[in-house]
Amino acid sequence: MDIEFLKQQAERCRRLAKGTDPFTEKRLLKLAEEYEARVKELERRGP
Repeated sequence: MDIEFLKQQAERCRRLAKGTDPFTEKRLLKLAEEYEARVKELERRGP
């Protein structure tokens, strides 16, 4: 997957989490963390 796409998805999840109920906010922030973990994994592997 494209690293930039994953970064954008993580940011989108964080934006969506603002102003939601606590349960939804927690799930969206967790999803953002998962996207960032994938970014780190891909960056570590290199091109």
